[in-house]
Parts: sequence; C-alpha cells; structure tokens
Amino acid sequence: MAMETQLNNMDITEVYPEGYTLNLSDFALFLSVMKEKKAYQNVLSIILNEPDVKVTEVKVEQVILNKFGKRAIRLDAWGKTDDDRQVNIEMENHAEQDNIPKRSRFYQGLIDTPILKAGKKTKYRQLPSTIIIFITQEDIFRKDQAKYTFTEQCEEIQGLHLGDGTKKIFLNMSSKNGSKELVSLLQYMKKTTLDNPEIQVQDERIVELDKIVTEIRESEEWEEVKMNILELGMTKGVELGIQQGIQKGEDKKLIELVCKKLEKNYSIEEIADILDEDIISIQNIVQVAKKYAPKYDTAKILKELWENK
Repeated sequence: MAMETQLNNMDITEVYPEGYTLNLSDFALFLSVMKEKKAYQNVLSIILNEPDVKVTEVKVEQVILNKFGKRAIRLDAWGKTDDDRQVNIEMENHAEQDNIPKRSRFYQGLIDTPILKAGKKTKYRQLPSTIIIFITQEDIFRKDQAKYTFTEQCEEIQGLHLGDGTKKIFLNMSSKNGSKELVSLLQYMKKTTLDNPEIQVQDERIVELDKIVTEIRESEEWEEVKMNILELGMTKGVELGIQQGIQKGEDKKLIELVCKKLEKNYSIEEIADILDEDIISIQNIVQVAKKYAPKYDTAKILKELWENK
C-alpha cells in the first residue's frame, strides 16, 4: 500500500515533537520496515524463537471487511510462512485505551472468516494455523514478562491442548524477563539504534534489521513520510491552539463574572449557584482573585490559573 495512504490512516496521536527520532515502536516507521519481507522474517524469527522460519508473503495495513456490516479490521503487518501459518503483528502504543486480549479475539475471528471456501468439499482441517501478536509499551498482564503466549487448553486435564491451531502472543517492552534475543529486539524497537545500551545481545537478525531501517531512513520515500508527519503536527498544533483559545475566552468570561460577584460580597456558594458552576471551580478562581483584591485584574487571574493547570 502506498506510503501516502498509510499516513492518511494514522491517528493524530501519532504526530511527534520536533527533533524526535522515530523508532520501530512508532507506527510510521513500523509499517515502512515491516513491509520488507526480510525485516518481517527476522522479527518473527526472534519472537517465535524459530531461527529457520521462512516468510513467503507480507502485507501491511491489510483490511478485512466484515460481511455483516459490522466493524472491519485493519491489520498492521500480516505475513504468511512457508508452512502456511498466517501471522499478524500489531504495534500498540495505547494499550490502556482498549482491551487488548478481547481485541486479539476479534482479530482472530475475522482473520479466519475469509480463509475457507464455501462448499461441501471444504473441510475444517484445511483451516491454517494463525498467530496473533501484539507488541505493547506497557505490561498489560502485570507479571513482568517480556512475552506471554496463550493457546487453548483444557481446564480439567493439565497439558491437554485443544489443538485448534491458534496462538496469541503479547510482547511487553517494559520487561527484561525473557530471552536475550527477544528482550534486545523489544528494546531496539523502543529505541531504534544499535547503540542502545538496553540491547543485551547483538543478534545477527537485529543487525540485519538495523540495516533495513537505515536504508529506509535514508530513502527519498522516508523524507516524504517525515514531511507528512510534520504537516500533521502543524495541523494538530493549530487545532490545539484554537481549542485553547476558545477555552481561555470562556474562562476569562467566567472570571469576570466571579469578580463582579465578589465585589458585591457574594459567598462562593452563592456565586456557584448564580452562575450554575461547581463550587470547586469557583473556589479556585476566588483563591487566586483575592491576591488582586480589591481591584481585580482578570488578565492576571486567568494567566495564573492557566499556568497552574
């Protein structure tokens, strides 16, 4: 998919401060790198602890539609191995905003749906194995593990696996408890340079991955990506400025009304009731306003209140 399309689909929260160097944990660089088959293969090899895994196909931002008009999904980085396993890797920097385990369940179902053809000759045994991988900045299970792997198992008989071919893996960048190769990969994603002191081992797959990252960062296409990110950042800044301007205007008006009531010796409770505002908000304004009594300077009151927000 074209880089312009990828950027158009970025959440506005993916805009970065000036001077910030994008890492693999950032959406834009992650997509740019993971669409390279060799990069995907090296990452998957470390995650699965399979040095000989072979990736035959890769797609970024693949859309899977829901035929029933319900919510569709957009996969970050989908891949297929030579033994017909389907793998989806998601980079999730805002895990606190959603339930990631339930999201993995939904993804699993929709990924499986279009695979089997209709007809009596199609057997469920033909359904390939699928692996859903989420990479998060924080530990969503709070057990201080770099990797959590889940498969369907029997609760009554220990060691009895359902064998349905599904696996869900959750990777946690905040933990150092895991294989040196995996921890090094996650720390490299967090701060994408081989000089990162948190990298425990210079695995050849990470070194090769870094070469691909360097090539992408030096490409003309990446310069265009950075320009688009800058434009998004400027847009966000303008929108934020407008919102703050509106809020300041509303706050200034409220301060003026409060000060007028204070001049007439109204109590905080009476002012809150008259202006239909909560007592805490009025109390905060009054506390600052009293510094400038008896002649209230609304501009100074507004400035002080905003500086303490």
